[in-house]
Amino acid sequence: MLTAGAALAASTLLVFGVASPASAVVVPVAYDTVALTAAPTSVSVGDTVTVTAVFTGLVDAYAYELDIAYDPDLLAFVADSQILPSGGFGSAADTGAQIAVAATRLGTSPGLAGTQTLVTLRFTALEPGDASLAIASGRIVDSNAQPTTVDPNAAGTSAIVEISGEDGSEPGSGDDGSAGADPGTGGGSGSGSTSDGSLAVTGADAAPWLILGAGAIAAIAAGTVIAVRRRTR
Repeated sequence: MLTAGAALAASTLLVFGVASPASAVVVPVAYDTVALTAAPTSVSVGDTVTVTAVFTGLVDAYAYELDIAYDPDLLAFVADSQILPSGGFGSAADTGAQIAVAATRLGTSPGLAGTQTLVTLRFTALEPGDASLAIASGRIVDSNAQPTTVDPNAAGTSAIVEISGEDGSEPGSGDDGSAGADPGTGGGSGSGSTSDGSLAVTGADAAPWLILGAGAIAAIAAGTVIAVRRRTR
């Protein structure tokens, strides 16, 4: 019989993804490739840049965490602009130089498979220069609480946006006093928050994920996901 200390040690090993000899199982890699893209790749100060993280070959991606680094001197994150897959819940927190994305499926929603856009974010160009974006770190967890680390050094995990000094709003607007018209063109940025409403969050299933954040994947690996799925069976 395991002592309390031995049981705690075994649980700790499971949380950090170290399998015991009795449970040594070959776990399939959760994805094949990743492509972090920015569009358009050449913009003017004041323009909006849309950044997407597309993964191919996903296998039962039930939850994931991505840290997307950006240059805060050249880009500003558009608050609440994140778009995540439907059938789950997630968040995107701006830490000043990184966007911490965390998301999970809910209830009986199946894990994501195949080619999926795991997150779409929007930024505003602030200053001229070459703005870099990159997946600094990440993990994907399947419905059996098995984690796969996203390799930040792999091909496709970074993108660059060239920002010119010319404001692309209206070429002649700077010569008169109509500067107030420029902010009005930014009204379109509010459409990003509408897209967030597409996430299927219902009833009590959503409650455990309202505090989802940077440490959520560790909790998921500890068995939270399994508990949620078992309750729905």
